[in-house]
Amino acid sequence: MAVPPMSAAPANTYIETAAVGVREDLADIIYRIDPDETPLVSACSRVGSKQVLTEWIVQELNPAADNSQPEGFTAVMQAVVKPVRLNNVCQILARTVGVSNTLRVVDVVGGEDEYNRNMILRGMEVKRDLELAVTSPLVRTITDPRHMSGLPCYTAFGARGAGAGVMPIGDGSNAGTAGTPYDLTLAVVNTAIQQCWQAGGNPTLAIMSGNIKNYFATLSQGGTNNAIVAQNIVMASPTGEMTIQGAVDVYRTNFGTLQLTPDRFCPAHQMLLVSTDYVEMAPLPERDMIQQDYAQTGDNSQGGVVFEGCIRPTAPKAHATIFDLNQ
Repeated sequence: MAVPPMSAAPANTYIETAAVGVREDLADIIYRIDPDETPLVSACSRVGSKQVLTEWIVQELNPAADNSQPEGFTAVMQAVVKPVRLNNVCQILARTVGVSNTLRVVDVVGGEDEYNRNMILRGMEVKRDLELAVTSPLVRTITDPRHMSGLPCYTAFGARGAGAGVMPIGDGSNAGTAGTPYDLTLAVVNTAIQQCWQAGGNPTLAIMSGNIKNYFATLSQGGTNNAIVAQNIVMASPTGEMTIQGAVDVYRTNFGTLQLTPDRFCPAHQMLLVSTDYVEMAPLPERDMIQQDYAQTGDNSQGGVVFEGCIRPTAPKAHATIFDLNQ
């Protein structure tokens, strides 16, 4: 039986919605959901630059060959393999904040100085911007505002779509030409890793978007689908609770183990295969994520966080990029 609705409060009843002295219930914490993980930036070693145009030399060996010489031979000088001189441009990344001095001293949620709190946030934002820059196939420019070449511009190994697709030269001077989009396959990944291995590299980190990471888990290996493998595990297991792993975090290849790392800030439709021993972050002296306090222009505080530097692939053939993916 339904309960009959009650009547409204009697006249002149003092209720909460009309009260003046009700305190607000505001949590004393500021919650933050935006992520700040930067896989490639975090994987790079730090080696400083000394100039805006930073250069480095890459030396390769003569290819292996059948080498059988006569006893007591007369030496014949072989051609010298000249080293290659590569470069990149130090880019300035900056985020700023201005806070009134009144806001710095009043009671705010969290109890922090709003200027200092926002400076921390600006630092996180610059780090995310840097991750986007180093994973993007954007080509360096020395004209102001300067821009670095991202790691994909140094990768001649990997794959592009069919048709007009052309890989970058591999010296950072261009980004290649896009081809017809295609679906990722394990064969494409294996071929790219083998190219790097043959040249002396050892990719251990695969950086990709969330869409590609999801798609990778659906790929087949040896004609067996991952879902069937999981079903077989369930059927062969004793009765009891179990967890079916729907993710692929490590891919074991014939040429080493690849850590599959989703990156929220890398460009879509590409996968970077990185040999972490052969890539550096090269900031200028005292320009590596520094906090700056700017001159006051009134009753306020102004400042920012600055990074000036670039990525330096010390052996470009150790890395590969798979471009033009549908995912």
